[in-house]
Amino acid sequence: MPRPPIDLARKIKDILLHTEPLPDEAKSPILHYGRTGTNIWNALNYVDKALGSPGLYRGVGDRHLQQLYGMALVNLVEGFERFLKEMAAECVECLADLVADDRLDVFQIKGGSLAYHFRAGTLGKSLCESSTWLDIQEINKRFRDLLSDPFKDGTFWLFPRKGQEPTDQRWRFDPLSIAFQLRNAAVHNVGVITHSDAGKLRLLAKESVQGQRLLTPTNQDLTYLKRFLDETARVCNERVGKRLAELLTLIHAESPALLAPGVLANRVSTAFQMVLNVAGIAGVVA
Repeated sequence: MPRPPIDLARKIKDILLHTEPLPDEAKSPILHYGRTGTNIWNALNYVDKALGSPGLYRGVGDRHLQQLYGMALVNLVEGFERFLKEMAAECVECLADLVADDRLDVFQIKGGSLAYHFRAGTLGKSLCESSTWLDIQEINKRFRDLLSDPFKDGTFWLFPRKGQEPTDQRWRFDPLSIAFQLRNAAVHNVGVITHSDAGKLRLLAKESVQGQRLLTPTNQDLTYLKRFLDETARVCNERVGKRLAELLTLIHAESPALLAPGVLANRVSTAFQMVLNVAGIAGVVA
């Protein structure tokens, strides 16, 4: 008997049905980021141990692990990208109806995209989720404008470079740029570092980088990448949270009737998972 035909179009649509609710940690960008990184790392460790079981050929297992390492690199970097989006969205939510300047103009979104994203129910998600967050200079501009004093040029640099503050965070710019570029190579060229990629990486690393090579990250590479991204996320979370609370305090001082300090203090404290003060009122971390 011939096999019954399979409706592949239907099968692809069925993938959309295979979902589950977001974890509880999704209430906070930094908690959501941490949950994702932990899940990735636990999965790699589990597979690594499983492939070391008696009766399995370690050499074959290592080749399979190499594929997973490449996927894990992408997931780790994309987890950090999502963290930046969610952190910016929280800032938008807290500030959108409190300021009348052009700070939100830094987010460019077309009408068609806005219609879909606006159904998310929050302005922050509408503006932030549709954009990519893998260009550090663009990320800097978005946060600088978003967290500027009302009607003034921003001075907040999430990833500062020469001449920008804070000086002790300048070193993160280049390695994060490298991580973003490696992610692009893994996603768009299935791990091939093209001559174009090599040229960009050479400028960022200030070292020789060969093109037309296949990226083969090791477990140790991923260990250091995760450590770097984790530490960078913690620093960003603290700096953005404190700056947002400071800005809300400034807005309250200029227009006390615009906001309820206690409500916003609780909101930002929960979002950033740290006690933050708005107009002298300490928030509660939920």
